[in-house]
Amino acid sequence: MQSIGVPQGSTPTFIEDSVGAVCPHWWTEGCGEMDSLFGTCANCLEATANVLEPISDAIWCLGSPCAFPLIFCFDSDPHTNETSGWAVSMLGAPCRRPISCCFAITCPNLAQWEVRRRALGGDMSRYTLWQGQHDGPHCLARYCDGAPITIRSGTYGESDCPHAFLCFEVWLLGGICSPCCSFNVSRNMMKDERGLGMDPTEARQEKCVGFFGECFRNCQQLACCVGCAGCIIGCCAPGGEGSQECSGEAGRASRACFSIAHTLWRGIWSVKIIAIGCMSAQMIHEDMEVKDSLIQSEPKSMEMDRGSNAEIGLDTKK
Repeated sequence: MQSIGVPQGSTPTFIEDSVGAVCPHWWTEGCGEMDSLFGTCANCLEATANVLEPISDAIWCLGSPCAFPLIFCFDSDPHTNETSGWAVSMLGAPCRRPISCCFAITCPNLAQWEVRRRALGGDMSRYTLWQGQHDGPHCLARYCDGAPITIRSGTYGESDCPHAFLCFEVWLLGGICSPCCSFNVSRNMMKDERGLGMDPTEARQEKCVGFFGECFRNCQQLACCVGCAGCIIGCCAPGGEGSQECSGEAGRASRACFSIAHTLWRGIWSVKIIAIGCMSAQMIHEDMEVKDSLIQSEPKSMEMDRGSNAEIGLDTKK
């Protein structure tokens, strides 16, 4: 089958016409001095790639659960104490509720359904979409009134079928971040309603994710810029040896940056999933401790009521 379009190895005519007026020898000699400049850039990019590639290979452990101990390289907030009011600390929760912790790590979507139900005290009639914490304009609606998407919790009929809406929330509505979004809502709600603070390990985890998240974004942006620049140079100067070498080394450096960014992304998700598992176990333990304390207080109140009734009976007989 005969291919249709620009022949391989050739440069589109409209590019030649646009750049030819500025640089007449662009296609045949690589712009003379510009080609030597491209060669110098290629040497710099080669040296950079030689550094980035070993780094991308060496930090493989940061893209796995082995990255979790890095959270202890960050300080906790000064206003946090050992538990911040929780019945058990975040680090102690996996030992007290190991099954809940493992369940939240391996099945985060199902676990967050149970965590939200417990945060609501078992009363699903209180459920609204993200409990109103994400209400307001999103996406295009932030810039144009009437455009999608504006969230108004409680207006979608959640009260008619709260379990189905909660399933949609933890599985679909937040995309790949659905369990994380649902967890954050449950965590904030339990903190506000029960007067609990931020666990020190939770503060460390947030600082760690924020730091490496910024590194991830910078690596990704650098990779895009270097890759696009190399592609443009390669397309606009096909006749220059230095320009083609520069384009190749730019692609190599860009791939190394993308590899580092991908490793950081996997590490961030590993840390977040482990932290969510620990904090979910902490929240489930908190809920069960509250219920146990209520059950233990009921017999005492019943005995006190019986004692007071007996005293009233004796007074009436007298």
